[in-house]
Amino acid sequence: MCYSKVPSEKMKKLRTNMHKGVDTVCDHLENNREDQVQSALIEIENQVSEDLLDVADAHLQSNNQESTPLLLKDQEELRSRIRCRHQEPSRSDLEIEDPVAQQPGETLWQKVSRWFHGMLHRLKETWQEMWAWVKEKMAAFCSAMKSVWNIIESFFSSVADLFSTSQASGAPQGLGVLQPHLVDL
Repeated sequence: MCYSKVPSEKMKKLRTNMHKGVDTVCDHLENNREDQVQSALIEIENQVSEDLLDVADAHLQSNNQESTPLLLKDQEELRSRIRCRHQEPSRSDLEIEDPVAQQPGETLWQKVSRWFHGMLHRLKETWQEMWAWVKEKMAAFCSAMKSVWNIIESFFSSVADLFSTSQASGAPQGLGVLQPHLVDL
């Protein structure tokens, strides 16, 4: 069975960057630095979005080496689509993204939990945008391949019918008799 696999070095980079980001958030939490925690969360979100795009790029390149020049255009389209739709989050995004509103007397830890949920929500939107793009690209590819198959099927069905008709009508079996009919296919 053949299956494609995400390049492990890109997944390792994604995991490492997520862990580093959380470590940075925790360092700032120990110092009760809310502004630095927010900055670190924004950095994590931006880095994860970029890493997500890098993983997709690496996967496309490693599984489609022969068409890499064509894929570069698609990869840039995906990157610009994601970047335009999901502009860099701001501190106010951290406050409003989570459906659970800030509670009076909320601790910094509770805020950070809420901010992580908001970040996860935005990252999920990014992933969904990528997923929609892939489905769109694959739909176009599948449609093109169906068209190719329809041409092949129509051609060889017609050829088979020509042979069948020629045989049934008792026509000579030479290729010269069939060639004028093949031109129309």
